[in-house]
Amino acid sequence: MMNQERRFFVGILDILFPKRCVECGKIGKYICASCQKLIIPIAPNECICPMCEKPAIAGLTHPKCQTRYSLDGLTSFFYYKDVVRQAIQTLKYRFVRDLAAEFVEFVPFSAYEVRSIFGSPYAVLTPIPLHASRLRYRGFNQSESLGRVVAESLRITLVPDILKREVATMPQVHMQSKSLRRLNMRGVFRMHKIPRDIRQMIFLLFDDVFTTGATMREAGRVLKQSGARQVWAVTMAR
Repeated sequence: MMNQERRFFVGILDILFPKRCVECGKIGKYICASCQKLIIPIAPNECICPMCEKPAIAGLTHPKCQTRYSLDGLTSFFYYKDVVRQAIQTLKYRFVRDLAAEFVEFVPFSAYEVRSIFGSPYAVLTPIPLHASRLRYRGFNQSESLGRVVAESLRITLVPDILKREVATMPQVHMQSKSLRRLNMRGVFRMHKIPRDIRQMIFLLFDDVFTTGATMREAGRVLKQSGARQVWAVTMAR
């Protein structure tokens, strides 16, 4: 009965507030059939190192870039342009939470399959946290909403409470300088909970967009300093 009631109310909401394509405005879905063709997956041979952002095989961190506390690799599913950009901005700034499930459907299975690290029994997915003030304003964490659907697709555990964002920073999008972005993120995160088996765990550190990587690198540093075996950056786009 509860499922029937839920479907009924969802149907009413769809009538009162119909879904519109984030790119062209067509009614029906958040990403219409025509605009789906604008979604460009990142091929395995187009991956980059998360530290220097230069081409890297399968997104692995270059040996010369690898340090004790660096990220171990980067996987991004799409290029941040056209409908992908609109979908992320709609989810992030217009608070359309139910867009997440539809958006993740377009991640090609090959994006998961070719990166064997996703299939490790020690892998968990942890989203980049929002500061409490921003979470109250938005009402949800868009990285957690997207990450939850990705974790379900990968059939791995989502652990959203490992990291805590201690400092309410200026949004990175407003900073053009990479050095300013790195400085802006320094000391922002701390461990909220440390799992007993952290030294065995492979963290898939998830966010919506990889731009300069300052946020991911700082969060990864905190996880590594706390004993994480490996930390991979995973994003919807870059």
